[in-house]
Amino acid sequence: MFRMCNVKCGMGSLVLVASLATLAPLSYAQQNADIDAVKQRAALNSAKADLEEARKKRDMAVAARWKDRETANQERELFNEKYNESKEKVDALMSERARLFEDVRVAREDLAQVKLQAEKARAEYLSLAAGPERLETLAKFSEQGIPFKIAERVEVQNKVKKEMGLYRDDPVRIAKSVLNAAKNELEFTREIQVENAELVFGNAVAQGGRMRLGGLYAMQMANAVDINGLHPAALMLPVAGEKKRVFSWQENLTPDTKSQISKAFVESKDSAYVMVPVDVLLSTELSSEMANHQETTWKDDLREFFKNGGLLMYPLSVLLALGLLIALWRFIWIACKAFGRIAAHRVIKALKAGDIEAARKLVVKTHGEVGKVLKTVLTKNYKDRESAERALEELFSAEVPKLDFGLNWISVFAAVAPLLGLLGTVMGMIELFDVITMHGTSDPKLLAGGISIALVTTETGLIVAIPLQLIHTFLVNRSEALRGRMEKAGLAVLNALWIKEK
Repeated sequence: MFRMCNVKCGMGSLVLVASLATLAPLSYAQQNADIDAVKQRAALNSAKADLEEARKKRDMAVAARWKDRETANQERELFNEKYNESKEKVDALMSERARLFEDVRVAREDLAQVKLQAEKARAEYLSLAAGPERLETLAKFSEQGIPFKIAERVEVQNKVKKEMGLYRDDPVRIAKSVLNAAKNELEFTREIQVENAELVFGNAVAQGGRMRLGGLYAMQMANAVDINGLHPAALMLPVAGEKKRVFSWQENLTPDTKSQISKAFVESKDSAYVMVPVDVLLSTELSSEMANHQETTWKDDLREFFKNGGLLMYPLSVLLALGLLIALWRFIWIACKAFGRIAAHRVIKALKAGDIEAARKLVVKTHGEVGKVLKTVLTKNYKDRESAERALEELFSAEVPKLDFGLNWISVFAAVAPLLGLLGTVMGMIELFDVITMHGTSDPKLLAGGISIALVTTETGLIVAIPLQLIHTFLVNRSEALRGRMEKAGLAVLNALWIKEK
């Protein structure tokens, strides 16, 4: 026990010595920490002083800012007061402006109404004065009738037009001038004039008589007779002009018409009335029958038919020519490709008999599309049927489109031709309506002639379309038949080779 106490005491002394040994360094570190704390406190106090100084500056800035804001608010209030005052003045001015505009608008409407009434009164007054359009009917007589006294009649109408421009404010004077012009034109239409004069027939001049019935009819006849025992005669007849009706002396008359003219001249000397071969409607169709009656050949008829059809006859002719050329080309081509049917039949017969070697020898002499099918399989050694079928498919994909090449164009031409014919008919009917507008519907023969001419293109379109469609169907059938023979030959050679081998 004693030893243990000593040991414990020794241990306690050791601990005390160790504690004293560590106490000295701790006091030195504490001193350093106190110094650092003092320094930090001084720095903290300095920072507090700076913070206090910054706070004072901030308070001063805030106070200055509030003062500026208060000043700005005062200025804004002052500006708003002035703005409101100015706005009220502007609103008052705008109201006044709107009122003035309304007064101006009302004044303008009143002025426009007054002007309208004045113009209406002026128009009603001026409408009493005839205008140049009142002379259109009289001018038509000069254009549509035979060209006699044209200068005198035009001079009268020009004089009236001049008075219409000079005395527009005197409707009564203008009306009298128009009535006088109409009276002169009416007197001209009632004139019957028979005179002896020098007449021109072609390049020859002869003495004879001339007869005129107003602006409707004129004829002339030579006193001497020609080699046929007839008096040379001519009629003033209308012909189709580019812009209006044109009249000319027609000498190419039928013998019957010449005899009627001769009879009329004889009767004009002795009889109280005379029968003359006159066309009171002044129809160009009837005039052509009277003056141009002659025997025609089929070429002339065809030329006249083509002429009556108009401009669209050219594309229709082109469609027919192209369609026939393509049809001839495809017919020859299909016929050449279908050549060699007998040789191909021999090859197929040998295949069906099982003589493959004989078939391969005969296939060399085959031609055409069927021959190509047979050669494709027999001239090469394929390992199986699938390889031969692929070779035939390649051949068919290359050759079959050639069979139908160009046939669609024939079908297109056959479809387009009636449409072009219908277009020509519509154009002809429009021209016919223009003729009806100018000359009315009093001449049924003129209307029938115009309608027949309008239908020429439709007839031509059908003439072109029907044979082209038939030819197209024929060539398509030939092409389909050749394609069927090719398929039959290909199937026959495949079955003969591979079914035989199995």
